[in-house]
Amino acid sequence: MTKRTERSTPVVLPLWLVAAAITTVASLCVTGMSFLQAYVAGESQWSKGQKDAAHALQRFAVTESGADYQQFLDSIAIPLGDRAAKLEMNKANPDHAVITREFLKGQIAQPDIEGMIWLYRNFKNTMLFRHALAYWDLGDRYILELRDIGAKLRVYADEGRIGDPAAVALVERLAVVDQQLAPIERGFSVSLGVATRETRNALILTLVSSTLLLVGGFTLYIRRLFFHRERLSAQLRQSEERFSLGFEGMNAGLWDFDLEHDRAYYSPNLYGRFGYSADELQLDTETFFLLTHPDDLPRVRDALRNHLATGAVYDVELRLRTRAGNYVWCRSSGKSMLNAQGRAVRMVGCLFDISDRKQAQLEAHKAREIAEVTLASIGDAVIRIDESGRVAYCNAMAEQILGRSAADLYGQPFASVCALCDEATCTRASDCPGCLPAPQLETHRDPSNSLHLIRANGTRLPVHYAAAAMHDVEGAAIGVVVVLRDVSAERKHAAQLSYQATHDELTDLLNRREFERRLGGLLRDDGGDHSEHAVMFLDLDQFKVINDTCGHAAGDDLIRHVGTTLRAHLRRGDILARLGGDEFGVVLPRCTAEDSLRIANHLRHAVENIRLPWSDGILTTGVSIGVVAAGARLTQTKEIMKAADAACYMAKEKGRNRVHLFSHDDRELTLAHTQMVWVSRVKTALEHDRFCLYSQKILPLKSARVQGSGQHVELLLRMRDESGAIIAPASFIGAAERFNLMPAIDRWVIARAFSEIAKHADKTMTWSINLSGTSVGDERLADYIDEQRERHGISLRQVCFEITETAAISNLQKATALIEKLRASGCRFALDDFGVGMSSFNYLKHLRVDYLKIDGIFIKQLLTSALDRAIVRSITQVAHAADKQTIAEFAESETIIECLREMGVDYAQGYGVGFPVPITASPPFPELDDIPCA
Repeated sequence: MTKRTERSTPVVLPLWLVAAAITTVASLCVTGMSFLQAYVAGESQWSKGQKDAAHALQRFAVTESGADYQQFLDSIAIPLGDRAAKLEMNKANPDHAVITREFLKGQIAQPDIEGMIWLYRNFKNTMLFRHALAYWDLGDRYILELRDIGAKLRVYADEGRIGDPAAVALVERLAVVDQQLAPIERGFSVSLGVATRETRNALILTLVSSTLLLVGGFTLYIRRLFFHRERLSAQLRQSEERFSLGFEGMNAGLWDFDLEHDRAYYSPNLYGRFGYSADELQLDTETFFLLTHPDDLPRVRDALRNHLATGAVYDVELRLRTRAGNYVWCRSSGKSMLNAQGRAVRMVGCLFDISDRKQAQLEAHKAREIAEVTLASIGDAVIRIDESGRVAYCNAMAEQILGRSAADLYGQPFASVCALCDEATCTRASDCPGCLPAPQLETHRDPSNSLHLIRANGTRLPVHYAAAAMHDVEGAAIGVVVVLRDVSAERKHAAQLSYQATHDELTDLLNRREFERRLGGLLRDDGGDHSEHAVMFLDLDQFKVINDTCGHAAGDDLIRHVGTTLRAHLRRGDILARLGGDEFGVVLPRCTAEDSLRIANHLRHAVENIRLPWSDGILTTGVSIGVVAAGARLTQTKEIMKAADAACYMAKEKGRNRVHLFSHDDRELTLAHTQMVWVSRVKTALEHDRFCLYSQKILPLKSARVQGSGQHVELLLRMRDESGAIIAPASFIGAAERFNLMPAIDRWVIARAFSEIAKHADKTMTWSINLSGTSVGDERLADYIDEQRERHGISLRQVCFEITETAAISNLQKATALIEKLRASGCRFALDDFGVGMSSFNYLKHLRVDYLKIDGIFIKQLLTSALDRAIVRSITQVAHAADKQTIAEFAESETIIECLREMGVDYAQGYGVGFPVPITASPPFPELDDIPCA
C-alpha cells in the first residue's frame, strides 16, 4: 500500500461505510413499503369481499335465492382465506404452500405473497405492524360471526321459516355487524398508512442524513488538505533554516563556491541524490549552470547577481538535471563571504530537494481547483462561514440565490446577507448558524423544509437549508458550511398536484373524491351527531340535449356558468363540488331541514334564471335537486350520497326542475330504487346474452288436434340470473319499460326468434312474437325486421306480431303504419289483452289485425260468471264480423277449453293447452302430461 493510499484510507473508508449502510437501510425501507402496499391492496379485497358478502346475504334474506347465497359464500371466502393464511403464519413452522393457497383465495397477487409472509413473520410484534394486526384480528371475529349468520339464515330458508323472529333478528344483527366492520376496515387501512408513512419518513431521514454526512466528510477532507499544505510549508521553512544555520559544517547537501578560482565543493550526498559520481562533474560554475533547467537559469543568475551586488539573501528554487535525464526541484540558499576589500570571494549554502513539497503544492492546488470547480458547477448554493460567523467562500449558485456578488458577500456576517424565515409564521429562523457563537456551531438542517429566503431585492425564495460544522484536529470550531437549494419549482409543482387532485379541471370546484372526503371529515368531527348537516345532489335537466344540439363547448361553458352561479348563492362555509358530468354536490353544515329546503329552492331558481348567450341563441337549463336533510339518520358518507342520488332521481321522475326531500318511508323512492336495480340486471343480461325464449302452444278449437304442421305457438321471454335460475318477465318488464330498455329487448327477441324459425323444417307453423308499446312507435323497427328476415332467410308469413290493445290505441297512427308495412310482406298481427276497455271496438275499423287475444281476466271465471261468458261471446261475434279470429288466454282446463269451443272462439292458449317450455323443446310438442311447468 502506498503512502498516499494510507493517508486517504481513513478519510474515504468511513464515507464508503456510511454509503453502504444508507443503501442497506434505504433498500429495506423501500422493500417494506412495497410489502405494506401489498397489505393495503389485500385490505381492499378483504373489505370488498366482506361488503359483497353482507349485501348478498341481505338479498338472500329477502329473495331466498340460491344464487344470492352462493355469492355470499364466494365473497366471504376472500376474508376467510386471509384469516386462514394469518393463522398458518402464526405457527412456529408454517406451511408456505398452505399460506400461498389461502392468500390466493383472498385474491392476493401471487408476486406479493412471499413479501407479505416475510413482513408478517418478522414485524408482527413491532409497533409498525401491531395496531394493524389488532384490527385484522378484530375484523376476523366479525367475519366468523357473519359466516355463522349466513349458515343460520340458510337453515331458516331451507325450512321455509325465513320470516321467523329469530331469522329477522339475524338479519338485524347482520346489518349491525356490517356497520361495525366499517371502522375496523378503516382502522386497518389507517394503521397500514401510518406504517407506510413511518417507513417513508425513515427513508427520507436516511437520505437527508446521508447528504449531511457526505457533505461533512467532503468538507473535512478538503479542510485536511488545506491543513496538510500549511503544515508542510512550515516544516519546509523550518528545515531550510536548520540547514542554513545548523548544518554548515556537515556533509548534508552543502555547497561551497570559490568565486575567485571558480571552483565548487558539493557534499557527497548531493552526488548520490542526483545520481552522479564526483569524477563525472566539473566543479565549476559553468557545470552548475548546465545542470540547471533552461527555464530556471535566468532566475538563478539574477538571484546570484543581486546577492553579490546588494547582499540580498540568496534563496532560489530551481530544477536540476539528474544523471537519468529528469529534473528534480531543489532549493538553493546561501551567503557570500567578503574579503578585506569588501569583495565577495566565496559563497556557502545548502541545497534542498523540495520535490515532495512541490508535489504536495501541486496536489493541493489540484484538489482545491477540483473542489472549487465542483462547488461552482452544482445546482445548490454552498457558503463557507468562518468561526466568527462571516462569509469566507461562496459558489456561483450562492451569488445567484442570494442576489449578491461574491465581492459583496465575502467578509460579511452571514446573518446580514442570508435572512431565513419560516414560511408559515414569517418569523426569523432560530437555527441560523451565523447567529450562533463559535463554541455552539453544530450541524443544522430544516426538518420541516418550510423556509424561505428574503433576498436583497425583497423577493422571497423557498429554499431547503442544511448546515454542517467544521472543526480542526483539536475539535475546535473553525466554521460552518451552509447548503441552500432552490425548491420553488418543487413546492409549486407539489401545490399544483395537490390542487389538481382535489379540484375539477373545468369548473375549479371540488371534485367528487374531495367532496366525499370533506363530508366524511365533517361527519367524524361531529362525533356521530349529524343532525345539523344537509347534503344536496343536483343534476341539470336535459343537459344532453344542449351537448347534442349546440356542441360540447356550449355544454362546458354552461357547466362553468352553473358552477359560478351555485357558488355565488351559497354561504361561506358551504361545500360545493362538481361530482361529474352535469352533477353537482352541496354540503350545508349546521343547517336545519327547513333552511336546507329553502336554500335548495333558491339554488333551483338561480339555475333556472341562467341566460347564457351562445351563437345565435340563449342557453337555459333547469336542475333537479335531491336533499338529505337533518334527521335522516344516515351516518356513513356512502349512505348519504346514495340517498341524495335517489332523491334527485325522484325529483326528475316527478317532472324535473324541482326539489325532492329524502325520507326513509318514501314508497316511491323505494320502488324507484328496486326498479333501478332491475335496470342494472337487465342491462347486464343484454350484455352477457342471458335472455332466453320459451314457447307456448296455441290450440285451434274448430278442428281436431294435429301434431306437426300448421301449429301455432307464442314465444315468451325469460331471463337467467348469474346462477342460471329463470326469472319471469313480470319481475323486470316494468323496469325495462320505465327506463326505455324494451326496444333493445324486442330487437333481441326478434333476432333470436327468426334464428329459431329458420331452424325448423315446418314452414306452415305460425310464431307469435310480442312487441312493446315503445317498439310500436319506433319508425326504424320495420327496417330492422326486414333486415333480420333477409339475414335468416325466413318468410314473414310464419310470423305474427302481438301488440297490446293499450299500445295500439296510444300509438294509433304509428301502429297503423307499422301494421300496413309489415302486412304487405305477409306478416300477421294479433291485438293482445283485448277487451279490457270496451271502447276499443271502435279501433277495429282502423287496425288491420288478424287475431284478437281475449284478455285472460274474462277467461278465468268463465265457468262461473255469466257476465264473462257474455263478454267473450260478444268479442267473438264482433271479431268474426270484422273477419278476425279470436284467441282466448288463460285456458287452464279442458272444461274451459270445451266451453270456449262451444262459444265459437277460434283458438285457446293456457296451461290447459300446454305449459311454456324452452325454445329447444319447440314443436312437435310432447304430450301434455309430459310437459314440465316452468
